[in-house]
Amino acid sequence: MLPSKEKKERIIFLLIIFIILYFSLIYRLYNIQVIQTDKFKEIAQQEHLTSFSIEGERGNIYDRNYKKLAVNVNVQSLFAIPSKVKNPQETAQKISSILNLKTRDVLDKLNQKKSFVWIKRKLTETEVAEIKKLNSEGLNFLDESKRYYPKNYLASNLMGFVGIDNQGLEGLESFFDKELKGLPGLVVLERDASGGKVPLSIKGLTPHKDGHSIVLTIDEVIQYITEEALDKAFQKSKAKAGIAIVVEPKTGEILAMAVKPSYDLNYFNKYPRDLWRNRAVTDAYEPGSTFKIITIATALEEKVVNLNDQFYCKGWIKYNGTIFHDIHQHGPQDLTGIVKNSCNIGVIQTGTRLDEKVFEKSIRRFGFGTLTEINLPGEINGLVRSTKDWSKISLASLSIGQEISVTPLQLIMAVSAIANRGTLMKPMIVKEIIDSEQNKVKIFKPKPVRQVISVDTTLTMTKILEQVVNDGTGTRAKLAGYQAAGKTGTAQKFDFSIGKYSEDKYSSLFVGYVPSENPKLSILVLLDEPKGSYYGGTVAAPVFQEIASKVLPYLSVPTNE
Repeated sequence: MLPSKEKKERIIFLLIIFIILYFSLIYRLYNIQVIQTDKFKEIAQQEHLTSFSIEGERGNIYDRNYKKLAVNVNVQSLFAIPSKVKNPQETAQKISSILNLKTRDVLDKLNQKKSFVWIKRKLTETEVAEIKKLNSEGLNFLDESKRYYPKNYLASNLMGFVGIDNQGLEGLESFFDKELKGLPGLVVLERDASGGKVPLSIKGLTPHKDGHSIVLTIDEVIQYITEEALDKAFQKSKAKAGIAIVVEPKTGEILAMAVKPSYDLNYFNKYPRDLWRNRAVTDAYEPGSTFKIITIATALEEKVVNLNDQFYCKGWIKYNGTIFHDIHQHGPQDLTGIVKNSCNIGVIQTGTRLDEKVFEKSIRRFGFGTLTEINLPGEINGLVRSTKDWSKISLASLSIGQEISVTPLQLIMAVSAIANRGTLMKPMIVKEIIDSEQNKVKIFKPKPVRQVISVDTTLTMTKILEQVVNDGTGTRAKLAGYQAAGKTGTAQKFDFSIGKYSEDKYSSLFVGYVPSENPKLSILVLLDEPKGSYYGGTVAAPVFQEIASKVLPYLSVPTNE
């Protein structure tokens, strides 16, 4: 019996459907195997490969003589392939006890549905050895570089430090992070689909690129001398903080920048954050009597005073209704005498001869109230108020270093301008940037900012400041074989909680340069809130003397004998 017409049509329809499906399958297989072969090969590889980046090696930091201050050392970091860890709970307990981690945190990582997780980065040699003893499947190590500071505490507040991924967090490490950090390379981890028995294979698809290195103006030997001298005074005086800066006045190069208290760069996270900052640029202080240098220099420049002028100090002076005191009744003095004896009364008599706007302009020309633009993070402006905000006694107060706050760096650069025949220099902390092949990428050169005062005024100021050291308040800064010029400062600190100057908190300062005739060094020393004796001449001047007496022979500067 022949199939009916309806059955024939159904068979033909099914046959057509079958043919369509058959050719669709053939096309699909052709499309996968021929047309999209690269795409599906990549997908298959992705099932067996996981990738992550690993940083290039960070550039070194050198002193001016290419001595290493910051380098890299190879360390091992622990990672896990969670699917290969057989007993996550037990493994987490063992790992956490060795690495001082929370068991819960480690277990959470081992239970993640990922092909790769970091357990802990940059382990110690002891930690690596203990982990290897576990012989746990699914755990392995990758080599990484870790920042290491071979001098530990040396220049710590200047240098700064890096984080776990070698990113700069403080100091020079932060400011020059872009130059120092390398470009990452791509690392590929090979495994089977189940995380099973394929041997571990780690290879770099793209090579990393090492970062540039920086060469500082700092001299390691001078930095050490400076820190040693400062630390002795800091410990002896039980001060809140100490700062010392050594500058080459003709170039503006910083040869040393020391801050106390400091910290060990290799263990920075064990110290309070308050110790990390570089107080030489981040903190401002009233300069006290060291600012009398600026007052007298301005008065000489404006010709409102000369060396023969006579002043009389009866121990106090009344200016616009307010009485200013001195610690001594100095009697009759000439201009050199009032600076030599740090006489507030004589300096106020001099400073108040100046026009207010002229004095403010001179203060700003010396660099106060603006950033020095040194290549360091966190620098502040300090405080210089406009004359429209001055009170009726501001001219007298400013003359003796009150009603103004300056950073230690601003102060040493201003005094260095006098040492440098009136030319203010931009401070330099980096000499050059070099690549991994020691080729110079960038060279920094000394940069004059402006001529602040005339050469004649600087020569007169030098003669006056020499007498401060020879037989004035700064005799403890006197050097055998070298003539120094400088000024002491004892700044009474303003207590904002009571709205007036404190009776027992002072900053002790000395700032000067040597040899005075042809200065090779400018040095600032500041001890903040020393206990006991607090006069700059007794607390800070001896530090200047100790630094200069060791650094000058080191630099082969001839004596005048």
